[in-house]
Amino acid sequence: MKLKIYVEETFTTTANREHIEIDTDNYPELEGMTEDEISDYIDEHVWDMKPTDEGIYSSLGEELSDQSIYDEHIGGEETEFYVEAI
Repeated sequence: MKLKIYVEETFTTTANREHIEIDTDNYPELEGMTEDEISDYIDEHVWDMKPTDEGIYSSLGEELSDQSIYDEHIGGEETEFYVEAI
């Protein structure tokens, strides 16, 4: 029997980007929220929130995603071998 032998490798990449600072006075939607509530709100609405630099970015999410990477880690390697009869 002839076989094709395959390998599939999976990696997890984590990239941490530089932070930006916002003033909650410029984000009335955050008024009265705790730090945890703000974190949850930003996680859910970051693509709809105004950026700090409206001349360049269309959303806070876009601005954050454009920041420089200061730390990167590749881990979670998984290798799987499988065969297929030909």
